[in-house]
Amino acid sequence: MSADMRIVVGCRPEPRGQDALALGALLARQAGARVVLAHVRPPAQPGAGVGAVDAEWRAFLREETDRLLDDAERQLRERDPDLPVERAIGDNRGSGRGLARIAEEHGAALVVIGPAPGGRIGRVALGSTADQLLHGSPVPVVLAPRGFAEHPPPRVARCTIAYQRALQSAQVAACGVAFARLLDADARLLTLVLRPVRLYSGKQHQTAEQQVLRAVREQARQDLAAAIADLDGAVDGETVEGDDVRAALDAVTWADDLLICASGTVGPVRRVFVGDVSHKIVRNARTPVMVLPRGVRADAWKAPAPSAP
Repeated sequence: MSADMRIVVGCRPEPRGQDALALGALLARQAGARVVLAHVRPPAQPGAGVGAVDAEWRAFLREETDRLLDDAERQLRERDPDLPVERAIGDNRGSGRGLARIAEEHGAALVVIGPAPGGRIGRVALGSTADQLLHGSPVPVVLAPRGFAEHPPPRVARCTIAYQRALQSAQVAACGVAFARLLDADARLLTLVLRPVRLYSGKQHQTAEQQVLRAVREQARQDLAAAIADLDGAVDGETVEGDDVRAALDAVTWADDLLICASGTVGPVRRVFVGDVSHKIVRNARTPVMVLPRGVRADAWKAPAPSAP
């Protein structure tokens, strides 16, 4: 991939912004892409006079933004001095909406953000920025776990694609495999099998539940085998079981993975609109997570042209 591909990295003044920088640098280096250091600031407030603008407030925002982006670029250069870097500034009351707009304007392939404050170490924490991006971004959204910058891997070794047979599962699998190839990484399809909730304790009911679970297991294996065959065997496949999404994900062996999951089956086409299962996967993953827009295609990683100003 040429450096025409752009990855927008959301820059924040807090230390958690370093997690997004570390992950953005890693993906850009591996994909041969440009990094767009992006910051969304609040719009200027009108002054007391009609049509006037508070010049001091605008000057303060400019200085703070320049300082923030200077610091982010310095940190990025320390990680990889050869990465092509651009800057982008947006004015919006919602940082997520502002980043989505920057991604469209710059023809970005994806947006990377860090965790919200208060999250657990090693887990993704969702805040208002992530919520806005996960319900309207035109490009894939990548979320860094808290503390990722402290011990980033040398590269993404494998892309693990959360796979459940559904209307757009084939496109999601193909898109995930294409991204793995872009990174020169391995690919794996992962199916989570959730055990049915036990409502009764009688032996007869337990037997019925076991029959249901066996049927679900077998169907999951068949679906996974069919998906791998459709991809010409270019991926590994794995099914894991758990009482819930968190337990299932905790049973998975991770090795410098990027976990890729799909949007829900409702919501605007070609926009991220995270569904219930994907939302649980994001919140409980132990690795960086990419959420794909609905209707995504395997050629999503071709660098689009920036939109006209």
